[in-house]
Amino acid sequence: MAKGDTVLMARLKTTKHGHCKRAGQWAVIHQLSETNAIKRDERGVIQRFGARAFSFVRRSGFSNMKTTRSVLRLALCTSLVATSALSISVDASRCKPSRKYQIAGETDPDSNYTDVGTTSTSGESSVDVANDERSNEVSDDSSSGSFSSSRSITRPFQKVTSLQARVQGDMPAWNEEHQRFVSKYYTTSDEKYRAVLDTVNMAAVEGALKYVQAECINASVVTNCKRKNNIKYVVFYQTTVVQPTAAIEYYTNATDQYDFAVEHCPFMPMDGGQCDPNEDGSFPDVCNQYIGADGQPDLGFCIGGTLQDNEVIAPYPHSYWFSFPNSCPQSRWNDKTASCRAEFPGGMCALGVEPDGESCTFSYEVLGYIPLDDVVGITSMINPNTGVNYVDYSEFCAAGGVEFSVTVDGDGVTWLDGLDFWANPGDSDANAERAEKLVSAYSALVERNSVTSDGGIMQPLPTVASLTAINPPCYENSELCAHAEFGCKRSYRSQICEMCTSADSVCVKALN
Repeated sequence: MAKGDTVLMARLKTTKHGHCKRAGQWAVIHQLSETNAIKRDERGVIQRFGARAFSFVRRSGFSNMKTTRSVLRLALCTSLVATSALSISVDASRCKPSRKYQIAGETDPDSNYTDVGTTSTSGESSVDVANDERSNEVSDDSSSGSFSSSRSITRPFQKVTSLQARVQGDMPAWNEEHQRFVSKYYTTSDEKYRAVLDTVNMAAVEGALKYVQAECINASVVTNCKRKNNIKYVVFYQTTVVQPTAAIEYYTNATDQYDFAVEHCPFMPMDGGQCDPNEDGSFPDVCNQYIGADGQPDLGFCIGGTLQDNEVIAPYPHSYWFSFPNSCPQSRWNDKTASCRAEFPGGMCALGVEPDGESCTFSYEVLGYIPLDDVVGITSMINPNTGVNYVDYSEFCAAGGVEFSVTVDGDGVTWLDGLDFWANPGDSDANAERAEKLVSAYSALVERNSVTSDGGIMQPLPTVASLTAINPPCYENSELCAHAEFGCKRSYRSQICEMCTSADSVCVKALN
């Protein structure tokens, strides 16, 4: 975009002061209240405009607020009537033009992401936005990954259900009243339900084992016979997601799954209930976009996703990590007050509520869990000191057992000692087989005894085929897939959309 081009970010909604309704080729706008047309709240978000954000690129700046509002009113109807494809973007922290507006080549925000529990970073990335048919190009050096966005108006995101996993230290607790697994912490049922996925990272089944192998079990990170973060259980979740329309429009043409997966926003590392802050204490752009803070557009609580299949110590195929932001995403669990959650709501749906992409973006159900010690074989081994099976990893370690010990030198992994389960950690095929062993171990547990010690009922895991059958074709949620020559396919238990490179019966193309 040429110097002077200004990208404004705004949102529309119907109110008694203003009405802009798209229906075919017509639109009506009532006079906007001068005092309510643009209202900035404490977090710098333009609240007067409602549920969706689109983009409108204007070739010059605005001299004052009155002019800005007039141009916005005119642009809204003109664009709707003439093209039925409105694009507005407004810098969420300002009500008048300034250098804070995202002008090509004039911003340099932090763009390094540190994956949770890893030392890898994605580095700086660029943004390339094409404004519908007018093709005004905008370059924005944001920490949001590399993409090309047509900013076309699409129908709302169709819900997607998938299987995901977390490796954690606490065992889920059964709630008899609601007949589901929740957190053992907190007091009320609602608090216990919310605590399970209250601004956290999750993973595909493959990604869960990648985390264990790369981060938590090497002898070099084990202290006091506890794995890193004291991980003990692999917990399986069935999640249902409806992404915010504004976010999917903003990241509509994601082309690099290492930045962000199709149907997802960029991955955001999370720790202790908040986005992982930068070294200076500020928050990355992706986190600010959840709530429209620090000059970022208000895109809503979008689930992030990234492909993590190239770690030398744990190259797991199809290894995706996901970020699930919830209310008050920039505060740690102990600091998430009721007022903060009310001011910055979103993310997880209340128990029994389906996601709509606006009031909330995801719901979940814990299907069950399995001790990691059972999966890797520790509890099937005899303790030579007692003559009976090991109770857990701690006892195994105290007896001199080594679960996993390797060294990494460049692209090479040297095996020193460990359990057979973890053999050949640098081999992708061996890791893929390991992920299937995890699934098989859980399935065998449920078949053998699905009732937990506290009376909970564990459920079988859904198959890839059963998940694909209930989910929409990829082209319904992805502009990339809608225009892909060979279509796209949903893959794996995580139901990630992948572009097909050749004709295949499992690839689905959009009808022209």
